[in-house]
Amino acid sequence: MRQLTCLLVMVFPTLGLSAEPPRFKSELFKSGKLVYSDDFDGKLNREYWGAPKGKQLKDGKLIIAPLFQSKEEAIKTLKRDHHLGLEPVAHINRIPEKFVCHLRYKFAKPELTPGRPSFQIGHHMIILGISKDGGHTVKLPDGPSFSEPESAMKLNEWIDMVIEYKKGTIRIEVNGHGKTYQHQKVTIINPKDKHGPRFSFKGGPDCQIFFDSVRLWKAE
Repeated sequence: MRQLTCLLVMVFPTLGLSAEPPRFKSELFKSGKLVYSDDFDGKLNREYWGAPKGKQLKDGKLIIAPLFQSKEEAIKTLKRDHHLGLEPVAHINRIPEKFVCHLRYKFAKPELTPGRPSFQIGHHMIILGISKDGGHTVKLPDGPSFSEPESAMKLNEWIDMVIEYKKGTIRIEVNGHGKTYQHQKVTIINPKDKHGPRFSFKGGPDCQIFFDSVRLWKAE
């Protein structure tokens, strides 16, 4: 009987700690409802990531790779000469109208290439890129661009990002460096995107995209 009592004391605290939900913190919002949380130690969540093709779960990471290694192979298989899957592309779907998102990810490739890698907050909308000399840029759709060298964002290094958004205002924090942008062009809504609002990640040639964790709250 004494052995059973000791076992219960040891097990229940462990279960309680593992079940604790991520804590909501925000500069723009007072509260939020956690709608998606993933550390990639289970199955692929197709509701948020779509079809598993080109995606691999390994060692607690989600890895996105190109679907084909050559143009000839892609054309032969797909029977078309466009959207050939020669770069890794990932989408996180079902982004709320107002949200807070924590991401940990990296682009692994030998060097920057024109326009790549690209993280699109809203498909083809707010574009976040890596600067050649370190740091990142933020390009608003049909609007101004902003340079943030102090974030020290780089290829092949893990990026810790927090995004807070409501139409007209977005706050982006990268590796602890945060800035809020207020502008009429701040929007993630693309009327031509039938699958949005969503995030889009595009790596360009010779790239793999790694995701370590995602937390997404619907903000209120």
